[in-house]
Amino acid sequence: MHLKRYQIDGRLLRSGAANFSASGLKRQDNDLIIIESAGAAAAFKRAFDARFVGGEVLLATQKQ
Repeated sequence: MHLKRYQIDGRLLRSGAANFSASGLKRQDNDLIIIESAGAAAAFKRAFDARFVGGEVLLATQKQ
């Protein structure tokens, strides 16, 4: 799973393509959205938990 979204303290939802790197903060033109809503944060957590539980386990293999 690769998400660029997370909830903070059950009340903030951060979404967007922005990266917290020197290039991401200074050179790239990416969006960053902060939503202050306990409902939105809870909805995201429910959706995330459902995806995480249903996910597939991938094992790293060594090349020989």
